[in-house]
Amino acid sequence: MQALPKINTYTDLSALKTDSHDALVVVYTETKALSLLEGGPAATVAAAIQPFVQIDKEFGKAVALVPAASVGGGRIVLSPIGSLDNDTDDVRKISDAVKAGMRRAIDAGSKRPAVVLTEAPPSGDVGPDADYSRWIEVAVLAALDASYTTLVVREHLAATHGADAVLEKVASIDLVVHGAGPSKAELDAAVRRAMAIEQGRRLAVDIGYGDPERMTPYRCAETIKAAVESLPGVAYEEIKDLDVIKREYPLLYNSARASFSEERTWPCVVKLEYRSPDPAQVKEHLYFVGKGVTYDTGGISLKIGGAMRGMSRDKLGACGVAGFVAATGVMQEKAVNISSILAFERNSIGPNSLLPDEVVVSRAGVRVLINDTDAEGRLVMTDPIAECRERIMAARAAGDRTPAAIYTAATLTGHVIRAYGWYGATVANGPARKGGYDRRLAVSGLAYADPFENSVMRREDHQFVAARTDREDVYQSNDKASTMTDRGHQYPAAFIIKASGLDSHSLASGSNAAIPFVHVDVAGSAEDGCEPGLGLCGITGSPVATFAGAFWTS
Repeated sequence: MQALPKINTYTDLSALKTDSHDALVVVYTETKALSLLEGGPAATVAAAIQPFVQIDKEFGKAVALVPAASVGGGRIVLSPIGSLDNDTDDVRKISDAVKAGMRRAIDAGSKRPAVVLTEAPPSGDVGPDADYSRWIEVAVLAALDASYTTLVVREHLAATHGADAVLEKVASIDLVVHGAGPSKAELDAAVRRAMAIEQGRRLAVDIGYGDPERMTPYRCAETIKAAVESLPGVAYEEIKDLDVIKREYPLLYNSARASFSEERTWPCVVKLEYRSPDPAQVKEHLYFVGKGVTYDTGGISLKIGGAMRGMSRDKLGACGVAGFVAATGVMQEKAVNISSILAFERNSIGPNSLLPDEVVVSRAGVRVLINDTDAEGRLVMTDPIAECRERIMAARAAGDRTPAAIYTAATLTGHVIRAYGWYGATVANGPARKGGYDRRLAVSGLAYADPFENSVMRREDHQFVAARTDREDVYQSNDKASTMTDRGHQYPAAFIIKASGLDSHSLASGSNAAIPFVHVDVAGSAEDGCEPGLGLCGITGSPVATFAGAFWTS
């Protein structure tokens, strides 16, 4: 995995040496607070800004660079946060400020910036979504994000500049948490955790940015294997044999049929297993299924009117799961075991395409009537979910009572963006809702600057996909885009539950058979929603940090 910039930590600005950095990035809430800084570099900041404050009442309310001969590099970057205690304020404001300040410093030529967090966020009377418990990790992740160069750019730079290519924007970061903040040990622990998350997030984003040819199903698998094969406790397995995929994952196989004409676009399944270094401390066994559609043409239900643009991003759910497993391996988290299945395919169009009106039998023996081949995501994930269900029940039958739950991660619907904008959403079954599994992700997302909405599955969702004839058992979808369908991001979870056999593991099945299931639609959160001109949106790495916050205890 790519090495990250070295991060040096300080709990007092006066301990920062001038020769350790070449720009001072100061992150603060209000300009007047900077005037109160005292001693060493702190006094330099106050003195440097004073002439500007005197002539410009708006100074300090936006990112600014000011000269200061007595600090490293002779430059100070001011990056304001603004309020942190208003109704809708949350930790993303800290992330935004750190990222903006870092980018300004990098643009100015900095290679060794020092990020100064001048004050801890409020802990008392704040808004309902203002969880600042992980604010330092959020700040570190923001700084690392600003430094990051994605794989496709690194490969281009290496090809054009050879050994002279600079593959990371900064070489080191000095992190200063000034004033009443954590101890040095607490600060170092927060940085270690953030660095592990960033390693996983970078894997997710590296794969995500790959275009449809750079990241075919097989090349996604190769990239994941290279990243995890040396991580302690992580085991990698891939399935490429089409006969095996047809037998074990029939819905994936049939969805991918049009891609069989070229071996480079064949589907594959990647399995990642993580085992805790201390089995006695394992509190739960997590099962993840990731949607990895490397390009989505819509199949025979072809995307038209420009709707195909950006569909190389339809693999971001699988990317996120791979990233989380990798991050957990880096962290060597003791509280969890993880089993994950990533289903990669290209949803192509051709003479062998899956067709509407076909009835395909799932791994669980459920007859699925296909109505829209552009609703392929639920197809590629359903049989892996059935496999997870089987494994959980087999473990219970063998006497393993470790709490277990199944989670998906998928850029499944445009409807979730229509409903919530650029936010992810969860849809949980009864056991998961009763146990607060979906709420757990929402709480973690707030702490890690990746908020999730909790959607609720209703009886209408199950009724919508329920078969009306004896010729099928469940309807895969309707024939309309999710954005044009009521409850367009909720009802797919009802289909998955029925087609995978999870309907036999509801609350009514009793505690011995019930399996918590949370569908996580990251179509809104996996991208930032900001299209640069005619380019594609940035990729965020969601939900790697949210999963880490929800499931790690170290």
